[in-house]
Formats: sequence, C-alpha cells, structure tokens
Amino acid sequence: MSSSEKKSPKFLKAGKIVLLLNGRMAGKKAVIVKTLDEGTPDRPYGHCIVAGIQKYPLKITKSMSEKKIAKRSRIKPFIKCVNYNHLMPTRYSLDIELKSVVTTDIVAGSNPTARSNCRKDVKKLLEDKYNTCVKTGKNKWFFQKLRF
Repeated sequence: MSSSEKKSPKFLKAGKIVLLLNGRMAGKKAVIVKTLDEGTPDRPYGHCIVAGIQKYPLKITKSMSEKKIAKRSRIKPFIKCVNYNHLMPTRYSLDIELKSVVTTDIVAGSNPTARSNCRKDVKKLLEDKYNTCVKTGKNKWFFQKLRF
C-alpha cells in the first residue's frame, strides 16, 4: 500500500452516538449498532444500522409522583438503516448492547412483527439506560432533545 492509498481511520464504530441529518428522523440522536463499510448487494454503499430515540423523555422534577415520573420517562425508539452521508458523528459514545437485539435481517426484512418486537426490546434497553443515567448523570446528553 503506497502513501497515497492510505485508508482513513475508521471512527464510525458500534456504540458511537450520531445525529441523523435527512428524512423523517432528521435531528434525532441515534447509536450505531452495526457498520457495513463495503455495502450489501441491495445497498451498494457504506451504511450502518442505527437505533435511536424518536420521542425523548420529558423533564422530571423532585415534586413529581412516582407514577408521573414513570410516565414522563418513556422513550419511543426507532431502528433504521442509514447511509453514511446522512450521519453526523459526535464525540460521544454509549455503551449499550444492541447487537444481539437489532440484526441486519430484522431491519432489512419485510416481517413487521419481528421489527416491532425488536423495537420493544430496544425501548426496554434504552429506558433502563435512561433510568441509570438519571441517577448517575452519565450520558445525559443523549437522552435530551437536540435544541437547534
């Protein structure tokens, strides 16, 4: 490999938080689950599978009841296959295990029940992560709506 053909370092890895730039989910934050640099036969370009937050949790105060806190802590997730051109990487990463839940065949497949079950599993994982985030203060930025 000559000096002119050096590959750039791979920075879009699983667990990296990205912002989506195009489509219905534009401006939403997501976590990379799997990267496909070479592409696939049906998508011959570099893309990745992401899981993100479609509807963010609402603000919580000390005076709220447990029931109200539980209701306001709900998250609506999405899973999507996105071209690298439509992502903006951030410096943040989220250590969450989604690879076993979100697979390529679920995202690309035409089975809606498998996709909705996958979304429910992602919702559970993200809500658990959010509840630990509320207590510790780690990864707080990911669970807040992007203000722009």
